[in-house]
Amino acid sequence: MKKIKNVMTNGVQNDTYAILKGRVHIIIEPTMFLAHISQKSSKESVRAYGNDLLKFFRELLEVSSTAGLIGYDFRDVTDNEMNAYLNAYLRRKHGLKLKSINRHIATLRSFYDYAYSHGWMAERKDFSFSVRSDEVKTSELEGITKQFALEYMSKDDLKTLLESVPTNNLFNCKRDQVALMLGYYANYRTHELVNSNNLRIKDLEELITLDERGIPSITKPMKIYGKGNKVRSVRVWPELVQPLYEFLQMSKRVGAKHLICRQDGTPLITEGHGTKNFRRAVISLLLKGELSLKEANLWKLRHFHGLRKCYATNAVTYCHREGYDKRTFVTQWMGHADYSTTEVYIYFESLINHRVLDNEEIDMEKVIKASQSEGFYKRESR
Repeated sequence: MKKIKNVMTNGVQNDTYAILKGRVHIIIEPTMFLAHISQKSSKESVRAYGNDLLKFFRELLEVSSTAGLIGYDFRDVTDNEMNAYLNAYLRRKHGLKLKSINRHIATLRSFYDYAYSHGWMAERKDFSFSVRSDEVKTSELEGITKQFALEYMSKDDLKTLLESVPTNNLFNCKRDQVALMLGYYANYRTHELVNSNNLRIKDLEELITLDERGIPSITKPMKIYGKGNKVRSVRVWPELVQPLYEFLQMSKRVGAKHLICRQDGTPLITEGHGTKNFRRAVISLLLKGELSLKEANLWKLRHFHGLRKCYATNAVTYCHREGYDKRTFVTQWMGHADYSTTEVYIYFESLINHRVLDNEEIDMEKVIKASQSEGFYKRESR
């Protein structure tokens, strides 16, 4: 592997690495992949990706010898051959621990996704990535990853959902849009939307401040009363502030004391309002007939509580960008009993942002244990 300095990719200059065959010839596909991730990853992360791919392509090139486990072309690797590479080559031959193998899996998954998206393969690879272990099976992590990928919604997905909220009544439409945004941008559970201690008009008036131009902002944490009236302090993402402020004014005009209210000002008390609201918006989206079959099936699997999971995942990204401790802040904002539950979001965020986690950053056993004990990937009405 050779370091290449000052490579220009999409107008951005970065250092990257080239994967070489025989120390002379560049292997194009993994080298282009490393150049791609160098645009948004640290030098250490790019080097870690490069070392993982170097091991993989070295094994590919050993096909002519008896030591070779898998075929020469990465496109031809089967699921059984990939699992043989993980178990026989990485685990037994090189003695890698499960945490290190998991990092290799994250690298290979990202590389194959990139290869498919750039037309280097006719079909997407769906490897099981099964590692035999007395402690834990990596295939469980793969299942977690697939389910979380189904539930995760980008900001564009949220925009699509908000645009599908029924508009036959302007007040109700704005209320229900804000309710969905409270899930995504402030991690509200559905029952917390109608908790009498939350979203009180007087509290929101104190929380939201206006600058000299009349632009609203929230600079303090929002207090949310959850299960058993446990209180957590939440960082509110700025995208929520303007629509929250606008609907606050609408609610005040009808004499409401609680934000989530009817048009006559009386508060809603149905704990499942968020869930029903989400489902109505999805049905409206499906009835438009603009989605592919795959997209429609994906939206059918999503639910209101998934918005809270999106908040947690995005919060990890925020902490990573700002240099904050993820386990301290995300755990606090989400109201987790301890940071073990936060591990799941740290793991998934690293996958969607193609970020390599070293052994000190993540404990895969805690990821699996937390996902199982918390029911992370089951449809929830919370």
